[in-house]
Amino acid sequence: MVSREQSPRVEILASTLVTGGAERVIAALVRGLPRQGLPVRVFCLHGPGEVGTEIASSGTPLISNLARFRYDPFACIRLARAWRNGGDAVLLTLDHHDAVFAGAIASRWAGVRGRVLAVHSTGLWGKAGSFSWSDRVVLGSYERIVALARVHADYLVDRERVKRELVSIIPNGVDTDVFRPARSTEEREGLRRELSIPPERFAVAMVAALRPEKNHGMLLDAAACIAERRRDFLFLIVGEGNEAEKLQRRARDLSLGDSVRFLGRRSDVSRILAASDASVLCSWPVVETFPLVVLESMACCVPVVATDVGAVREMFVDGREGFIVPPGDVSAFAEALMGLARRPEIRRETGLRARERVVREFGIDNMINKYAVLIKEIIKR
Repeated sequence: MVSREQSPRVEILASTLVTGGAERVIAALVRGLPRQGLPVRVFCLHGPGEVGTEIASSGTPLISNLARFRYDPFACIRLARAWRNGGDAVLLTLDHHDAVFAGAIASRWAGVRGRVLAVHSTGLWGKAGSFSWSDRVVLGSYERIVALARVHADYLVDRERVKRELVSIIPNGVDTDVFRPARSTEEREGLRRELSIPPERFAVAMVAALRPEKNHGMLLDAAACIAERRRDFLFLIVGEGNEAEKLQRRARDLSLGDSVRFLGRRSDVSRILAASDASVLCSWPVVETFPLVVLESMACCVPVVATDVGAVREMFVDGREGFIVPPGDVSAFAEALMGLARRPEIRRETGLRARERVVREFGIDNMINKYAVLIKEIIKR
């Protein structure tokens, strides 16, 4: 059983907490909300996942495997027992379909004060929208729907028919003490030596799960175009997924050789970014909402070349704090990267302005404060 926490508190619910941008946001809230006087407990309907395991190891109460299968009706009962007498608690649910449904039902049974649904995607890749039929059944139980940007809020209102007055915009935030540039030339050279990046190579990092919607093929095609004109580029692909074998085969077919490295899952993403000369996002338009890796790269003073997806245009000013190219435009993508390689002064100025933007608008404390204000408003009401 879960012991009762001192009220008010926040009950966070997810299906599971695997490695991903939304899950990293949850980990940040787990660390930050208690400093705002809001103790946190975490509940996973299924396994805790990598991020959930890290949260539990930090000492935060985490209960997992509450559901035996998807939409297990007894999961609602187990959650309601854990949340009973929750008059001063607020539920924060990730937009995992079974969690959205179970959280709404169980929190009503338990008398939880209010419900917040954090939506981190558009849900359009291979589907009709963000919300499933089960989401629609209980969506009215949530007092607030959190969107990540203005364009995301417009999408939820215009396409998903969420009432405008229920939507709160809270952009993702990044820890600028963790994601930071090297403090000196010597530190950066040391990072590159540790990562086996030769000093003469122009290192381009792509951090994304190896899935079709992330469009790694665009990066490989651009690498082949660049290789016809210069041989000093090194592409670092960080992530794992079911496209790994296909992408490695494609790299071989394009004769990219040692100019592309598949690094798999890494726990040192901040170091890889700080050692890189550029960072890229190649996703298709219907995938991204507010890609956290863009902020992480910007915080490391690394110029970003991104496709025009999601809220990227709300994250940085094109040509000033980063560079935006049309989705799928390999030629424009390659030219943007070669332009950065040719002009180190532009690279440096862009990186500095990008970090300034993140520190000013997208710091982790700013995000945590906005969630805390929203939750306390619901408790008072």
